[in-house]
Amino acid sequence: MTGLGTVAMMALTARSLPAAQYAAFAVWWTMAVLLGTSFGVFEAYLARLVVTEVAAGRTPTPATGLMIGRALLVVLAVTCLVLPMSPWLGDRLFAGHTGAALLLPLFTAAAATQALQRGAATGRRRFGAIAGQLATDGVLRIALVAALVAAGADTVTSLALVCCLAAAASLVVGSALCRSWWAAPRLRGREAAIRPLLFLLAGSVGPLLANNGSVPWLANTHDVGTYTLGAFAGAITLSRIPTQFISAAFSPLLAHLSHAIDVGDETTFRHLRRRAIITATTLGVVYVFVFAALGPALLTAYLGPRYHLGVGYLAALAAASSVMFVGVVQQAGLAALDRWSSIAVAWGAGTGAFLTVLALPGDALLRASLAPLGAVLVAVVLLMATRIHLVGRVDAASG
Repeated sequence: MTGLGTVAMMALTARSLPAAQYAAFAVWWTMAVLLGTSFGVFEAYLARLVVTEVAAGRTPTPATGLMIGRALLVVLAVTCLVLPMSPWLGDRLFAGHTGAALLLPLFTAAAATQALQRGAATGRRRFGAIAGQLATDGVLRIALVAALVAAGADTVTSLALVCCLAAAASLVVGSALCRSWWAAPRLRGREAAIRPLLFLLAGSVGPLLANNGSVPWLANTHDVGTYTLGAFAGAITLSRIPTQFISAAFSPLLAHLSHAIDVGDETTFRHLRRRAIITATTLGVVYVFVFAALGPALLTAYLGPRYHLGVGYLAALAAASSVMFVGVVQQAGLAALDRWSSIAVAWGAGTGAFLTVLALPGDALLRASLAPLGAVLVAVVLLMATRIHLVGRVDAASG
């Protein structure tokens, strides 16, 4: 539902806004998602902590409060970074709409709280709360955007504001479906080691850039026209929809793999992980061919006849998403085993690959299309090369 909400929102705005305004909003949305999804590291780590505490018969409230406090500290840091840059962001990327830039910290705070809520719900296996939260966000987002378009009040800033409101409203629904997720924020405690969180934060740069970094980079080069930039942003959105489905499977997969480790069930861990990797690989191969064949027609139907992108660019974006399928599964396995440093190293190398491709000479649009694929390929190769050792963990759990 949240994916459909995004697709419908971008389709509406592409048809209602002038090309330059739509491109500015597409860049704003990409940056907002980039900042917001960085808190997925708190979601994954909190889920792992809650699974362990629940399996041991302890209350997860202290660990939850510690993670909430640390997440709020990161939100504060993002706010202090973005607010002074708002005039530059508004002028350079958002077609002069400084108000949209000022709303980035608000969206970041809502997205961070969403991630914490999902992490606590995952640890308790309250997946209905996650579904309710995300579905509410998607439905309200398109409903509010449609209302703005109907009223003729759709600007880059007003569209950014309703995106923030939809995210905030989804927290109310999530809280109603999982009332025990919140805990008083704090910064000190031994319930959650800081080192894994630092590894995850460092490692989060790679997937964030792979999923969203090309759009603001391409916008800042000013090497392509507004229609091409809008088409590229739309293609990124379309190509990442299957990744949203795979990422949604990350929560239950992590919960079940972590539980298998905590109770010493090596057979279930290996069987579930193997089946997930086979499924992800099969889906990925099929998706590349389908998106390359249907992508041009889908993009035109999505944004309108003025927006076009070559098949080669679409295939590269689809390939990045497909490789990410396998990466999500392998990362869930490593997270269940607390192999946070391995995840950080892999995605650190992926970040290097992303920046290297962008620094190469040549066509800017081609580099923007290939950079996500380069990042994901390098990271997933390293993730898959990481050997899974269960003996020590399973023995400890059994004991």
